[in-house]
Amino acid sequence: MKYNFENMTITEFKKYVLEHRNDQVAFEELMDCIDAQPVEKVYGQVDAEHFSSLLEEYQTRNGFTK
Repeated sequence: MKYNFENMTITEFKKYVLEHRNDQVAFEELMDCIDAQPVEKVYGQVDAEHFSSLLEEYQTRNGFTK
């Protein structure tokens, strides 16, 4: 069965690729699709305070110093 990737949302496309990990064509198409999207659309809005606390936690856990 051939899927029409152009009619899938990014979320549907990601789900398809995760369920069909050996479909190299689908993976490459998804990467092209994500690369063509504005950053805000791919990642969504970021809560700066939450991101800051996550970054500090990561740095502490991995031995990075300020």
